[in-house]
Amino acid sequence: MKTETYTKKFEDLTKIVKDLEKGDIPIDEMTEKIKEALNLIQDCKQNLSIISEDIDKIIEEINIANDDN
Repeated sequence: MKTETYTKKFEDLTKIVKDLEKGDIPIDEMTEKIKEALNLIQDCKQNLSIISEDIDKIIEEINIANDDN
């Protein structure tokens, strides 16, 4: 199974929120869509945390390289 990107997950989440706001989701499906949205939020938060850690490592490497010069 291919891992979805942060951007794709965020787009999916945005669509669910818009559909909920417009009332486009039938009441029978609402609970499942809300659960799906919560899972997407958790996944996005986790992805952002990983991205933040990666950026911190890159910045640290740049600073170390600059200190060596």
